[in-house]
Amino acid sequence: MKMYLRTIFFAFGLMLFSLTGIAQSTAITLKAEKKTASTGSKVCVNISVDNFNKMLATQYSLRWDPKVLEYTGVQGFKLPFLSKDNFGLVGIKKGFLTLVWIENNLLGADLPSGSTMYQVCFTVKGKAGSSSNISFSSSPTPFEAVNNKEQLAKVSVVNGSVTVK
Repeated sequence: MKMYLRTIFFAFGLMLFSLTGIAQSTAITLKAEKKTASTGSKVCVNISVDNFNKMLATQYSLRWDPKVLEYTGVQGFKLPFLSKDNFGLVGIKKGFLTLVWIENNLLGADLPSGSTMYQVCFTVKGKAGSSSNISFSSSPTPFEAVNNKEQLAKVSVVNGSVTVK
């Protein structure tokens, strides 16, 4: 219920914020790390950011191949008010999770470029030679970010992967 209410608040806020247009000339970049791991091992992929300045909120989905990777959790939260409660896990068996984050003080949060925002962890199920992309997606959760001026920010992504050795 808490996540549902938070999602509704975020969606309503984004509707209002979208009336002000796209603000930042420098795009926020979300990056997933490229990793190599052995079958049966645990691997955590860093999700990092560039140009993450004065941000109030962001949302998106993260996808992977569930035949190769089995989701085990998220950890290493570096944003204020970011916790495992911000992640929707209904799709993990299908290979996706969603993120809805809001900076509850409404002041805007900063992370230095290259900083890890959080880690997503998996158990490697695939055979040697297989791989899974770790991809940012706007399905099922639309891709959006809002700055402290209540403006939509441009977002670019760099997808990652896990290769099984």
